Amino acid sequence: MDQVALCNYLIEKGLLHSQDATFTPLSGGVSCEILLVDDGQARFVVKRALDKLKVKDDWFADIKRNITEQEYLRYVGAFLPESVPAILYSDAEKYFFCMEMIEGGLENWKSRLLLGEYDRQYARLAGSYLGSIHKQSLGDSSAQAKFDTLKDFTELRLEPFLLKTGSRHPGLNTHFVSEADRIASTATCLIHGDYSPKNLMVGNGKLVILDCEVAWYGDPVFDVAFLLNHFLLKALHKPKNAAQILGLGEKVWEAYLAAAGEVVDDGFESRLCHLLPMLMLARVDGKSPVEYLNASQQQTVRDFAYAVIPDGPTTLSQLLHQWTELLAAE
Repeated sequence: MDQVALCNYLIEKGLLHSQDATFTPLSGGVSCEILLVDDGQARFVVKRALDKLKVKDDWFADIKRNITEQEYLRYVGAFLPESVPAILYSDAEKYFFCMEMIEGGLENWKSRLLLGEYDRQYARLAGSYLGSIHKQSLGDSSAQAKFDTLKDFTELRLEPFLLKTGSRHPGLNTHFVSEADRIASTATCLIHGDYSPKNLMVGNGKLVILDCEVAWYGDPVFDVAFLLNHFLLKALHKPKNAAQILGLGEKVWEAYLAAAGEVVDDGFESRLCHLLPMLMLARVDGKSPVEYLNASQQQTVRDFAYAVIPDGPTTLSQLLHQWTELLAAE
């Protein structure tokens, strides 16, 4: 559907009032098209999933994940309405939906971090919201049935982040394969699947969660590791601010523990410390590398991964200590 057809469609559905509406592309990662729609009276966001993702490697995924995203927003919005945007309209046949535009001074958290803004209140909110979502959905059989999306999670996470990275590092490949198998066989609670600063809007003491199309009823460790990964890599990117950045990661973990309750079992932290360096390496040599690390910094990640994945620490404090020592030696 081109923009003229989309405009007419939205007018027909009563969402727009004028054919003079503007459609402004918004940044939205590699997996979707996001448009800000404004006709002077109405102002909202339209989101459509792409079947081929915008990355160097060939990477395809089922566009039905757009429905999964809508279901996640509804599920979380039922008990944490302040944490997600409201859905204004959805079309299950055309795989797009309209949601409120997040404004009011909120900005992308990744952008703020890269500018050197390290506000710990947003780390607290990020950890607390994630823990609350995991705890709320723990043992929820209806959520497990609704988010039975392992196929999509495999296409968008396990294959590009773990299996592809492992295949490029034969010496570590068995660890990556076994970890992917472990995650795939876990069904504990509802996870976001892409819980990172680029998908969190922050400002004025608020945090809003976006881009949840990879949601799956699976392994909560993945969400926590996926978020913490960004702080470890950004500490490498900004070595002078490493202590502050890693402090954000520690605040996330502290807030998550307080909110997640029984989700965090005896082996949770050990599994977290095993997966985290794998995801670090995945953001260097997987299908979706971060854009801000230079060649030397990328090698630092590889060296760390090879040192800790086979037989590494079992507590986050130990892992962060080893990472900090490596940064200090750079």
